[in-house]
Amino acid sequence: MKLKTHTFRLGKYYVEIDKCEGFCDQPNSYHKLHIQILKNDGFKGLSSAIHEALHAEGIPDRFLHKEDGTSDTERIARFLWRLGYRKVSDK
Repeated sequence: MKLKTHTFRLGKYYVEIDKCEGFCDQPNSYHKLHIQILKNDGFKGLSSAIHEALHAEGIPDRFLHKEDGTSDTERIARFLWRLGYRKVSDK
């Protein structure tokens, strides 16, 4: 993957692709900002990228999580998936 950093509303983030569902740092003065998204070329990867990007844009948790704490952004991912958005290989 070629993307190493991306600037969101909350700052410049270092992008990591990993096996975890996702993680997004919140700004503070102690460390660089990191965003971690799921290593998956399918729907779950798209959903993870959307969810963590919205966190990096500063969207409050109450809009991104269900009451049980799980992601509430799959509807957006499903919409984009149905429109045909897919990851293009780096090959």
